[in-house]
Amino acid sequence: MSSNNYVHLRNVEKGRTYWKIKIRIIREWRGVSLTGEKFKGYNLLLLDAKNVRMVGYVPEWLSEKMQKLFTVGKMYTVTNFQVKQYNANDKWRCVNNDRHILFTNNTKAKQIDESEYFIPNNHFDFFEMEELTKLAKQNVYLADAVGVVIRRDNIRLVRNTKLGTDQMQVRMKMTDGKNKINVIFWDKFAEEFQQDIDRNQYEEPLILIIASRKVGVWKEETDICNFSPTAYYINYKHHSVQQLQKLVSQANFCQDINYSNSQPKKPLRLCTVAEIKNFNQDYILQEVVCQVKNKFVENNETWFYPRCTTCYKQIQLVEGNHICIRCKRRVPHPDKKFAICVLPSDKTGDIEIILMDRPVRYAFRKNVFDVLQEYKGKFPTMLKSLENQDYTIKLQILEINIQKQSEMYLATDMFKGFTFHENSLDEETIVKPTEFSAGEPSGSYYHLDNMSET
Repeated sequence: MSSNNYVHLRNVEKGRTYWKIKIRIIREWRGVSLTGEKFKGYNLLLLDAKNVRMVGYVPEWLSEKMQKLFTVGKMYTVTNFQVKQYNANDKWRCVNNDRHILFTNNTKAKQIDESEYFIPNNHFDFFEMEELTKLAKQNVYLADAVGVVIRRDNIRLVRNTKLGTDQMQVRMKMTDGKNKINVIFWDKFAEEFQQDIDRNQYEEPLILIIASRKVGVWKEETDICNFSPTAYYINYKHHSVQQLQKLVSQANFCQDINYSNSQPKKPLRLCTVAEIKNFNQDYILQEVVCQVKNKFVENNETWFYPRCTTCYKQIQLVEGNHICIRCKRRVPHPDKKFAICVLPSDKTGDIEIILMDRPVRYAFRKNVFDVLQEYKGKFPTMLKSLENQDYTIKLQILEINIQKQSEMYLATDMFKGFTFHENSLDEETIVKPTEFSAGEPSGSYYHLDNMSET
């Protein structure tokens, strides 16, 4: 191969090692083990003049050498490397490419002056927000998104019950003017984002590019969260950001933009039943606590519901088959989750509550499958033991409770007895959104979809 014979990334293939490319390094990251430890080998995201991106991997034993050789943001000529094909076990790829580069001890690189050659500073592969739900059903690719931040909460500590650890979390909501999506940053990534926001005076509105983010479903809503290769860019110099800046100035872009730390979560407080029934729209998606005596547990066949194992949405029984309308497929072995209708009360009145899977499962230390096996499909008499007991219950106020005056409320947690201190339950007990999706309330005379949150 001639010394001047450069190739573009789309043309590098397996079979030889003497390739010669011109690239810009646009990102660097290390993978993380299940225990949270970072791998010593690391990844570089490469970009060429044709806007083709490819991942280059630096093995552990070459890390020190390559860190001296490469700097993020700079352009290089690179020669002598291997080209590897991704296989079926390679999950969460940050680019839609079937190959990646493996740097070796023979790899050589020379920095290119910015005046000698042109490669863009960055490149993104954006998905429309309405298409993101499709990505939640796969674990092969990460993707890029851009949107206007219309709600942003300050960083806070939450409890991950699956891992049994406390984690830092930043919640946001973004829109492209037509669709909205939840954004959740976790751990050190969340801390770095909060520090960036606190340190810099960004012009409002914040327009956020999130590159290589993970798509999941939580509480029946599509959300995106950070993963090892994820990076964010605030008010970045990119044509997509400029386009959104123009759209934001139009009166009909989005009616509920709030540029401050929007709609901060209200302190968790103890409320009477009468107060809860008189909440206004300021309490939509807020959580409150009530202390009640559980008078009655509804005895019916719908004490649990079947849930799709792919999209986590309630599925229907059609001619003896469990069918997921969203995934358009038959689910032969659906998951099953508790949904118990109860009627508690305090001195100010009665309230109808749906106890979802978590509070019921924690109360009895059993899941639906355990109970089905024990009671052979009949209504579990053990559920009746909830009657005539005092409970402290945490409720989430949904839009349907306020705007449609639904008197059925969703319980997200429940504790036996009347023990409550202000803010004692304010740290959410949730897991990472791409790992868990909570169902919505169900009962004998309504469907889960009737109580969607947004």
